[in-house]
Parts: sequence; structure tokens; C-alpha cells
Amino acid sequence: MSEEKTKQRALIEPGWYQNLSNEDYHGSAGFSSSQLKTLVEKTPAHLRYNMGHPKEASEAMNLGTAVHAICLEPDKFHDEFAVIPEKKRPTKTQLNAKTIKPEVQALADFWRGWDIATEKHIKITRNTYCIALRMAINIAEHPIAGLLIQDMIPESSVYQWYKSMDVHEETDYQLMLKVRPDIASKAYPVIADIKTTSDGSYSGFQRMMERFYYHLSAAMYLEICNQSKELLKATGNIAFTKFVMICVENFAPYLVSVYEVDAQYLEIGKLLYRRSIFTLHHGKNNDWPGYPEEIRILEAPSYSSRIHIV
Repeated sequence: MSEEKTKQRALIEPGWYQNLSNEDYHGSAGFSSSQLKTLVEKTPAHLRYNMGHPKEASEAMNLGTAVHAICLEPDKFHDEFAVIPEKKRPTKTQLNAKTIKPEVQALADFWRGWDIATEKHIKITRNTYCIALRMAINIAEHPIAGLLIQDMIPESSVYQWYKSMDVHEETDYQLMLKVRPDIASKAYPVIADIKTTSDGSYSGFQRMMERFYYHLSAAMYLEICNQSKELLKATGNIAFTKFVMICVENFAPYLVSVYEVDAQYLEIGKLLYRRSIFTLHHGKNNDWPGYPEEIRILEAPSYSSRIHIV
């Protein structure tokens, strides 16, 4: 067993929660699609380590989070984000001088107050804020994406027990799963997700789908959201039948493209999702195993005989 132990997470009862904060969602018990996607290519040992060692958000990740906030919950943006002032912080040399200049003291007082006021905020540069704002405006002005962000419920959370449906399982089990759809539409039977991407073209985003297993998330989100009578009632839907990706490129001119995940992709995503849950269940019950310890024969893949022309 790893010396690092996963922190005990708060258990939230199954159901739909409209006003659960992002912090409370991520800090609660239950497995998300991001965690399950780890098990498509990696082992339970990798997942357990990642759960105990969350990565610090990069500037690129903060950009994506800011775009979501501006698009979906603009009134809450300044409760979550703080734009870093362009004033320079006083240097240690200036602060350690025998006589601190009044303007240096004023700067020091300003920064001290700002740090206290924004202690729990996500800090972004003004440039990142301006880019996020431009991206959000492009989404709002898009003829389809703009409609999807108008009449919807943003950033709500759904918790459901997953019960094994694998006919090969000898024992019944259940795992708490959770999803947080960006958009649950009130106008259409659609769950939608906003993705900031380096390539919003058809082929480019198709590669992103394969690389990040977005289709696993799509299948999981639809299944869990359709089990929530409260969410369906709140949106006026009998069922959510479509999963839509709103893509916005993270470089100028910040173009927007919109894709619906087709039925075949959703079926593949469902198979991956269920296989990951099966792996997770057995991993939890078997000390979170890593790679097999025995020697394995490394077979040549079909593309290994490809001839390169130089």
C-alpha cells in the first residue's frame, strides 16, 4: 500500500444539487468521469495516487475555468476569481530599507489587503481574463452555442449509486458516481459541455475526443442525468437524448465549433465507462494494483512494419 492515504471525503446522498459549489463537489465522495478515464489506459494504483496528489491548476486550466464561469455563471465570477493587479509588488530590498518610502509602504499595504481579500480566489492575469472574456463572447454570439447557454441550468451536480449490471459478476456491488454537467438545457433534450481546445476543427477535435475520452464522459453524464427525476423535472425534459460539445479555441481569433456526439460514439463511451467501473471495483478490493508483476511477451503491433520514406 502507498504511504499516502486518500483523504476521507464528505458523503453526499444520491440526488440533484443545483447550488453545490465547485469546491464542495470536488471534495465530496464519489467517482467522476475524469477519474474513471484514468483506468482506460492506466492502473488502479495510478488512480489512487492521483486522488491523493491532485495537480495544481495551470494557467491554461484556469483559462478554461474562467471561460466556463463567464459563460455560465457570470454573476459569481468575482466570487471565485481575482484578476491580478498590474501594480508591481515592492521588492524585499525596498521593504528592508532603514527608511521605507511612503509610496513603497502604500504599495505594501495595498498588496497585503489584496492577498487577504483574495486568499481563496483563483488568481488570473489581466491578459488571461481578457482572453477568457473574448472566448465567452464568441460562444454567446455563436448561433447554436448562444442558444444553448440561454435557457439552461448551469453547473449543477448529480450523485447516483452505480449498481453492477455485468452478467459475469459473481457479487453485487455499488459505487457512488457523480457528474457536474456544464449545461442542462431547458429548451432541448441536451446535456452540453464547454471545451477550450487547441484545435476546434472536425478532425482536430475528433483526435481530442480519442485522446481525452470525452465520449466516456458523455455516456456517463447522459446515463446519470437521466436517472435524476429532479433534474429532468427542473428542465422539463422526459429524457436527455443528446450530448453536445461546445468547443472554443484558446488562441486568436478564438473560433467556436459545436459537435453532437453520435450514437456509436456514445455506445463506445458506455463500454469504456462500464469497464472502468469494473476495474475500479476490483482495484479497491485488491489493494489498488499496478502493472502485472510477471514477464509479459511484447508483441509487435500491426504498424511496426511500416516503412518510413526519408
